[in-house]
Amino acid sequence: MVSAVSSQAATLSPLAYTALDGDDNAKQPASNATSNDSDRGPATQVSLSQDALDRLMAAFKQGPDATQQGLDAHWQATSEAMDRRVELMKINAELRMLDWREKTNNSLASTIKSMRESAIKWQNTTPVPAVQLSDAEISAILKKVAPRGIDPSKIGGADTYSFGDDGKIYTFLKDGTAWVNEGGVPTSEEQKQRGYQAFQDTMLYLSTRIEYPSVSRADLIAKRDALVGQ
Repeated sequence: MVSAVSSQAATLSPLAYTALDGDDNAKQPASNATSNDSDRGPATQVSLSQDALDRLMAAFKQGPDATQQGLDAHWQATSEAMDRRVELMKINAELRMLDWREKTNNSLASTIKSMRESAIKWQNTTPVPAVQLSDAEISAILKKVAPRGIDPSKIGGADTYSFGDDGKIYTFLKDGTAWVNEGGVPTSEEQKQRGYQAFQDTMLYLSTRIEYPSVSRADLIAKRDALVGQ
């Protein structure tokens, strides 16, 4: 009779654990347990201790009503443990999202800072008109950049074909002429204003991508610690 009771107790739950006196393999999964150690945290492991097993066996001996109460208590404890596990998974996911958001915000802030410095430098730079290249200069620069796959003949439907080399900007037009100017230096007052506005528009857009979470990391950690301590 005791053997039958023990068998029934050991199969109460797929998450049940048996801990038998004198057994070196104590707390090994029951024969029908599903082992998945990778996602068990300190507050999510559901085990049937020797004490809990003793209480269930004692309840069986007291009759059907006591047995049902013991089973109800066991399933209630199992349900609460699973609820804690789900809640811990949610909290850990939120913490990972906070980490990602913090890194993203820092990256955006760094980019905006660099762009602001470039915009100020651009605004304070005196325009210098581009210089037209001679046929010999065109041939020389195209030969130099050919290994990079640069080919102004592929201008297509665009009005200009531009590329940079050694700090200079080369611009080829559809009429076959080519011009060069220093990188980071506007070629006219009009271009200077357009460039500055482009800096402002880009920085404004990037600033809208910075988000501040509504929940604090400290609150999440405190909530997680409280669950782990249960």
